[in-house]
Order: sequence, then C-alpha cells, then structure tokens
Amino acid sequence: MIAVRRRQAVGPVPFWGRRRKGSPDPAGAPAPPPPAGPSAPLGTTRPMQAAPRINALEPEQISWLLGRWRFADDPDMETHWLRKFRPRTRLLLLSIVTALTFLLLAYLNGGLTSPVGTRTAIGLIINPSPRPARIGLGLLQDPVGLITLAVILLTPILFAEQVGAIQKFNRMSEANISYRASDLLCDKINHEVDLANGHFRRIGDLWPSAAILVLSAMLSGWFSYLFNMHGLYPSWNKTDLTVGTWRRRVYAGWWANPHSHLSLAIALFCLGLYFFYFVIKQVTMGAYFAIYIHRVSSPSRGFGVCPNLKANTDGFWGLRPMRFFMQATYSSALGHTIMVVGILVVWLPFNSFTVFMLTVLITINILVVVYPTMIGRSSAYGEKMRFVEKVLDGHEEPTAEEATVIARVWDTQNLPFKLRSALTAVTVYLLFPLLLAVASKLLGP
Repeated sequence: MIAVRRRQAVGPVPFWGRRRKGSPDPAGAPAPPPPAGPSAPLGTTRPMQAAPRINALEPEQISWLLGRWRFADDPDMETHWLRKFRPRTRLLLLSIVTALTFLLLAYLNGGLTSPVGTRTAIGLIINPSPRPARIGLGLLQDPVGLITLAVILLTPILFAEQVGAIQKFNRMSEANISYRASDLLCDKINHEVDLANGHFRRIGDLWPSAAILVLSAMLSGWFSYLFNMHGLYPSWNKTDLTVGTWRRRVYAGWWANPHSHLSLAIALFCLGLYFFYFVIKQVTMGAYFAIYIHRVSSPSRGFGVCPNLKANTDGFWGLRPMRFFMQATYSSALGHTIMVVGILVVWLPFNSFTVFMLTVLITINILVVVYPTMIGRSSAYGEKMRFVEKVLDGHEEPTAEEATVIARVWDTQNLPFKLRSALTAVTVYLLFPLLLAVASKLLGP
C-alpha cells in the first residue's frame, strides 16, 4: 500500500470506477493486485500498452521515393541501398545535389550574375535610369527566382514530413484514448482507413502517376510560355522605356532565357515538372486525409485528433506527430503562397489570369490547411467532453479532486499549435496574395 500511495501522490488519479467517499463498496469488486515485493519498482502493477486495433494509414503508397516499392516481394529489394535512408533524408539529399548542380550549371553558363557594366532589373526598380540599353537579371540578382528554387526543393522534404506524421496518426490517437479504446467501433474506423489507403495507393499507381507527370510537364511548359510571351517584371517599370520594351529587355537578360541560356531554361523546366508532380500528389493526399479525418471524427465513431488528457506524455499532450504534420503543412502552404504570388504578381503582369490563379491558391489553402485545422480543433474539443463525462462518471457535481482534473483538461490546448499562430498563418494565406497584388498595381506604371 505504501508504493500505491506514493504513486498517487506524484501522478494524476483516475476517477472513473473509483468509489466516492461515503458510498458503499460495489458488490463483487475485485481486490487490488498484491505488490510484487518489498523491492518492486514503483508502478509495476500498471497495465501494459494494448496492441493497436486500428490499422495504420499508408500515405507512403503515393510515391516510391516516399516508401512505396513496386517489387516488395523481391528479396533483393529488402537490401536496396535506398531503403537505408528515411524518405525525408532521401529527398533532402536529392534536393542538396540538385541545388549544387543547378548553381554549377548557372556558373558555367554565365547565369549567376549579370555581365559587367549591365544594370540589373532590381537595381533599376530601386534607382531608375531613363533609357537603359541592356538590362541584366542573373540568378543571384533575382529574388523571385531564388525563392522559387528554394520552395521547389523544399516541397518534397515537407511532403515527406507530412507522410511520416500521417503514418503515426492512428496509433497516436488510439494510444491517447486508451481509457475508452475498447469502446471504439474499430470495424467502421478500419473501413475508413482502407478507403483512405486505397486512394493513396491509386495515386501512386503507374497510370495515375504517369498522368500526373504529363500534367506537370504541361503546367511547367505553360509557365515557360507565359514568361516568353509577357516578359518579366512588366508592372515594375520605373524607367522611361515603354512597358513592352522594358519587359522584353528584362527577359532578354534573364538567367533562364532559352535564347541565351538554353541549358538553364531546360533545367528550370525540369524543376517545374518536379515541383508540380510532387505538389499535385501532396494536395491530393491532403484532401483525402481531410476527408478521412472528417469521417472518423463524427460522433458515431469518436476518433480523429484526440489528445492524451491523462498525462502530457510528449510535451504536446500526445499530439507530437500531429504537431509535425501541422508544421510541415503550414510551412509548405506559406512557401507555395509566397512563390506563386511572386511569379504571378512580380514576374508576370497582373490580369484576369492572376485573379484566377490567386483564387485557386486560396481555395487549395482552405481545403488542405484551414478546413483540416477546424476539424482537428473540433475533434479535440469532443475528446475533452468525453473525458470530462468519464471523470464525472454519471454524477452531477464533481469532487474537489475531480474539479481540479476537469479544470486542467479545459486549460489544455486543443491542438499542438497556438491559436494565435494558426490565425496569423491563416491571415497570411488569405490576405498576402491580395496585398501583393495591390502593391503591384500601386508600384506599376
């Protein structure tokens, strides 16, 4: 009994099934297990963690770079050198090699900086010259280009982080609600898991992947066509040149101009294809994951984003994988927003196509960022309600100890992200494109 009292003094007390003061002992209540011995360590009578009953999500089936292996039955694939690296590490190494190769290619082709004596486009925007004969725009002198390359190379890494977090999601939530895990409708939840995994697997199949690759090539080629047709920085002309002359001269001195830097133009096209291929799969995965969260968070299933309200086991009330997922999602969406707005508003002219693309961008952010955040917050709130009901155990008024536990439950954050940070990010996603568009029109000719 001494060991039990010490354990109660240093940890939270479970209130469900505990006899209230002054109430009779329940009939047939089992006696507490005897201690393991005088030298038994504290807590040896605690139940072990139960085996998971909810199947794991398999978002890695979306791409072989993320862990899908088409010849998994081949014994040689078990020792394949790629399997020695985690997907995030694999894509990080690929991004580093790609970045170094691209910089080397730009150096060898004279595209890193403008020729000596040539004014840069950014310099002419800040300190205009009346009628410059030539305008340069090297890679290191093009802030939009640098941001674009950085976002392109970081997107697959953040994608891999999202995949790893989704893989751990079901196990995380089931472990956090161990006090009621036996009441879960596992068959119905596993049915939703199978549906989600089926969608992930179909995205990674050969023909859908080939179709996404073709679509990515078309989108990358379409933007190359827009650059060639409209030139660059058309809304930022501060010289006495006409807008048409200005944008053509900026494009002529651009580091990825196919007429003067063909190899860099081809490399940028390939990076665009690489980006669109991963971002299409990333958005599709996010949409299917949002649908899955919506379905399993329904009151009839009672699953979803469930914090561990018994103890803060990982610093985020059992939601550390969810925090990693939200960090990767918000970072990816913010990077995409800045990159796309830079291309549409700074590189290209502001027109109806810009409005259309900004609308698509905001819609995607609402679908895969804002909406899942709202679902997760609602799911965590529902878990708090169920936990409080379990603590009260059918009684109308809580005891003093129960009131302390209930107060702690409601003081716990619903999500492993501060609400202020989430609202700030949502504001940036929704308003940043509009603010840049307004700035472009005000600073334009």
